Amino acid sequence: MIPEPYGGRLVNGLLGEREAGRLLDDRSVPSLDLPPEQVYDAEKIATGAYSPLEGFMGPQDLESVMEADRLSSGLPWTVPIVLTPRAGADGLSPGDRALLKGTDGRPFAVVDVEEKYPFDRSRFAQKVFGTTDPAHPNVADLQGWGGSAIGGRVGLLRRLELPTSRFELTPAETREYFARMGWKSVAAYQARNPPHTAHEYIQRLTLEREDVDAILVQPIVGKLKKGDYRPEIIMKAYETFVANYYPRDRVLLAALSIAMRYAGPKAVLFYAIVRRNYGCSHYIVGRDQAGVGGYYDPYAAHRIFDRYDVGVVPLRYMETFFCRVCGWMASSKVCPHPKEQHIDTSQTGIRKRLAEGKPLPTEILRPEVAEVLRGGDVFVT
Repeated sequence: MIPEPYGGRLVNGLLGEREAGRLLDDRSVPSLDLPPEQVYDAEKIATGAYSPLEGFMGPQDLESVMEADRLSSGLPWTVPIVLTPRAGADGLSPGDRALLKGTDGRPFAVVDVEEKYPFDRSRFAQKVFGTTDPAHPNVADLQGWGGSAIGGRVGLLRRLELPTSRFELTPAETREYFARMGWKSVAAYQARNPPHTAHEYIQRLTLEREDVDAILVQPIVGKLKKGDYRPEIIMKAYETFVANYYPRDRVLLAALSIAMRYAGPKAVLFYAIVRRNYGCSHYIVGRDQAGVGGYYDPYAAHRIFDRYDVGVVPLRYMETFFCRVCGWMASSKVCPHPKEQHIDTSQTGIRKRLAEGKPLPTEILRPEVAEVLRGGDVFVT
């Protein structure tokens, strides 16, 4: 069955039109300038994607998550959701209210200030990402965060206007869609790149399972790092792929506009919690999901589900590759042939070929996807 939201209730922080208009017209309400990743987080709090969170974390929840991987209530949670404005927070005190500005500079949400406390970037980096190395993309981003954090409930004045807005669904909308389709069990597929045949192989294995009715393919397309594919390219590639290779009554494609957390197993468990809020009963876990560089054990993402039960079934898959002898995708569980016969499906090689104008490998890219990627201007700069 479709699971209930994490914590038992789907948060809805969308304000009514009249209240939103009154706040926008009130010149006495100060506004805060946020790091981009916190803009996305504010919207996801208000739409229920981060249920049971109703706002940004105060010091008690932050400390509990960093030290114990749990909210102060005891519920497993591995990635802190904090508000550290870059500007505008100096004069705020508990009891105040402030508007939150989006990446376009316009207010889109409001926070009721409940707590204000010092924010230690270095400790946060070590506890969440396991390193203070500035070469880690999330650690580097912390330098743009403010030195004070604000805890408090979030109200949404308007939805964000994004390049991929037509793919952006709220948890309430995906749950309604699942019910309309008669799906009782849905597996979430996490992605941050255009699809290749290794992704397809895992997705098809999942669709073959008797305990899975459908898949929610939901790439993260919010704030990415330099060199990643642009959000609209990721979604266009997936849209083309899904339309050509999957039955329409088995797959839903949606976007998840948040900042990518490269926190290894901690990020994977967090993503599973988020997908439970979207109505998913299963979560697909591949090799080194949410990893970057060599910071994390590639299969730690599998094992974290043995430590914490977040109410979704983890579907663990080994590293996959194209085998020249087998003639298709495989893993070490089913392929007996030596590594010399394997073609790596790494996106690094695909990006290199794109940059050099070389032909894209037909073994690991469907032609429709390759055509999208050859369209030019595909990377975040």
